[in-house]
Amino acid sequence: MAETLTGACLCGGVEYEVTDPQALGYCHCTRCQRWTGESLAGVVVDKDNFRFTKGEELVKTYESEFAPRNFCGNCGSSIYDDLGDQYFVAAGLMRELDMKPSFHLQVAFKAPWHEIGDDVPQFAENPPA
Repeated sequence: MAETLTGACLCGGVEYEVTDPQALGYCHCTRCQRWTGESLAGVVVDKDNFRFTKGEELVKTYESEFAPRNFCGNCGSSIYDDLGDQYFVAAGLMRELDMKPSFHLQVAFKAPWHEIGDDVPQFAENPPA
C-alpha cells in the first residue's frame, strides 16, 4: 500500500494529502530563500498524487520566473511549487513526515551563513537528468 501523508497550513484553512512521496530534499536557490527565509525543505510527489481535502479555494498562486508557488491566501503558508508533472510540497506542513533528506539542490546559491550538516548528495544547481 502506498504511503499517504497529510498536511495543513498555519491557520488550518488548507489541508491536503500526498500519496506515494518520492523524496525529501532541500532547495537552496535565492528564490526559495526569499520565499521561506532560508532553504525550502520539500517532498517530491507526482502531481496526480496530491489532492486538497479542505480549503482549495483559499490557495493563491505567485507566478515566479521558475515555478508557480502556491500558498494559503489567509495565513501565507507556502504549500507547493508546481514543477510541471511534479510538485515540491513544503515538508514543514506535514507533521507525520518520517523521511530522511536525500538531496540538496542549488547549493551554489545557498545563503553564506547556512552550513549543510548532513552527508546526502549536493548539487551545485540541479541533478543530472
